[in-house]
Amino acid sequence: MASYKKKKFTAKYKKIRKKIGTKKTHIVIAVILMICVLAATLFCIIYFLKNETTKYPIIIKNTTISNVTTVSNETVQQNQTISIKPKLVIIIDDVTFEKQLNDILSIPLKITPSFLPPTTKANFSAELAKKAEFHMVHLPLEAMNFKTPEEATLLVNDSYDVILRKLKVLKAQFPYAIYYNNHTGSKFTADFDAMERLFKAMDEVGLIFVDSRTTADTKAPKIAKKEGKKLLQRDIFLDNVIEKEAIKEQISLAVSKAKERNFAIAIGHPHKETIAALKEFAKECDEVEVVYIKDL
Repeated sequence: MASYKKKKFTAKYKKIRKKIGTKKTHIVIAVILMICVLAATLFCIIYFLKNETTKYPIIIKNTTISNVTTVSNETVQQNQTISIKPKLVIIIDDVTFEKQLNDILSIPLKITPSFLPPTTKANFSAELAKKAEFHMVHLPLEAMNFKTPEEATLLVNDSYDVILRKLKVLKAQFPYAIYYNNHTGSKFTADFDAMERLFKAMDEVGLIFVDSRTTADTKAPKIAKKEGKKLLQRDIFLDNVIEKEAIKEQISLAVSKAKERNFAIAIGHPHKETIAALKEFAKECDEVEVVYIKDL
């Protein structure tokens, strides 16, 4: 009898142990599943937060940002770079013929061509200007010593009405040109009254004067100051000496001037040496951004 009770107790004990073991297995499996669920949830939260911080681009006016991957609430990764390059305007004057324009357009930079007005001998500059993405008018003004002035040259003694009429003709010929820089003009720009009449007429027609500074005695700065206007004026002539190496040195001076005050204006002419120098400059132009004058 005692032996039977002992066997019954042992069987019952084993059965209980077996049940407990099964429960432990279930518990272990449940814990593992919970850990997996928590890990998956945590991963989703991290992924969501990471995407939220990189979802919207950073836009800073007149700047370029590179190598940005993620942004926190108040800090930007240290490996980002912000680049603001000085601006350099390069104007090529005396453009009249198609070859000259094609030479300018062959330079992989935003060079600004300035077209001479049409004449009886060369009456196609206005049509040619339409092929340029952006262009100016090279306005002939009276010089101190110039034996063969251009047909459309404005003279010191021209009245306001004469100047206005001539500008309206040019505006009709070059409807998309707003910026005019002077061709010669050492006498005209040195005359305060003549320049005042020119500025007034240009205002009426909706034009902007760019001083080529063909004389140190130009009155354009005084008139601009008097009228509370900003004046665009030439800083560097590129090709007073028509030799490629000399022109490259002038380009370097223009770059230095741009870096010094954040912009500069250089003027050259469609000589083959000037074109060649600018093509070489284009290959290594990394210190400044060459822009059209409208983008200053």
